[in-house]
Amino acid sequence: MNRIIRGIILSLFFILLLNPLALASVGIEDEVKAYLLGDFETGEILEGYNAYQPIEIASISKLMSYLIVMEHVDRGEIGLDDKVYIDDDVTRIKGSSLELKEGEVFTVRQLLEASLVVSANDATYALAKYVAGSEEEFVKRMNYRAQSLGLESAYFINSTGLPQGEEQNKMSTKDIFELSRYIIREFPETLTFTSIPNIHLENRDYDKENTNPLLKEIKGVDGLKTGFTNKAGYCLVATINIKGDNVETEDFRLISIIMGSGNEEKRKELSKELIEYGLNNYTRRIIAKENMPVDLIYLPSSKNEVIEVYPTRNFTITVRKGDSIHREVLVNEDISLPLKSMEKIGRLNILLNGEILDQIDLVVHQDVEKANIFIRIYRYVKRIIGKIIEKLLTIAVNDSDVLTIIKKSCKI
Repeated sequence: MNRIIRGIILSLFFILLLNPLALASVGIEDEVKAYLLGDFETGEILEGYNAYQPIEIASISKLMSYLIVMEHVDRGEIGLDDKVYIDDDVTRIKGSSLELKEGEVFTVRQLLEASLVVSANDATYALAKYVAGSEEEFVKRMNYRAQSLGLESAYFINSTGLPQGEEQNKMSTKDIFELSRYIIREFPETLTFTSIPNIHLENRDYDKENTNPLLKEIKGVDGLKTGFTNKAGYCLVATINIKGDNVETEDFRLISIIMGSGNEEKRKELSKELIEYGLNNYTRRIIAKENMPVDLIYLPSSKNEVIEVYPTRNFTITVRKGDSIHREVLVNEDISLPLKSMEKIGRLNILLNGEILDQIDLVVHQDVEKANIFIRIYRYVKRIIGKIIEKLLTIAVNDSDVLTIIKKSCKI
């Protein structure tokens, strides 16, 4: 049976007042079809409304089109610098466009940029035909890939998100979140595309800004995709990388999704509020790091007497500012010396608001030798004398004369 040495290290989060733009206070649920705020790394949904209902997604569809193209590039089946010849069929595509003309030649990279940055339907359609031979075949791949990724709500009828009669591409906001996470994780260069400020074609009068309004509104926003149809409303998947101090907090990425807002200005306003809500109410705390000791423990029979203990793995967590995190160090009683480096001597309990979240083994990072017999005897005698003095001081605490004599005799 172990005697537990409890060394509780408190890492208490600062409690902040809620932002006056907090979601409940502005009634955001009444202004959108759905919204979601999530943690990119863990996949945790931090805030959400109607996130599991399949709804029209408009040009958010182009995220799946982009993924299909990039996976073909990744497999070496096509290249980013491949030339794509524009035919008459491509020029007939309606809606937002790169204004492609028959006979023009663009690279796969240029068409991908146009698809993501200015939501060019013609560029997306051209890529679909180049990759799969026809849009119909490309859409089959989109639907198959969605199912293989577990995006069960996804339903695609074309590569662009344009309406076809009464039908439109659909997906739940939760699945849009998962698709966005997958794309950023597997193809981080995506954020280089989506943060391009504008598309400019020097050979003709074409210069359009990125459709994502938050790029110029909030520092750190670097993606991801806008969308609009009459049925879908105004939609925006945004993402932001939030810098930590690398001591108590680390960098983390939020994904914000607004679906079905009433107009462009409202889309920008609500997306900004959702991102700022995340900035003001969430943080990613560093709770344990492999290379940082979590405690010093007293081993009187060891050569150095006090040793550092380390967790065997890192632990970070995204939490609300105001939640409390505790670290509880539990060290085994019967520690036999010597110890080898990386030998387990206890565990670290991590608690959130009193509930255990995780348990991590604790080890030493260097060999711990046993002190020789003379040092151990000296330390033992020293401890005994210390206890005697402590007891005398306790007895004499109410007798100032006795206390003065004891202090002088002990030279303390």
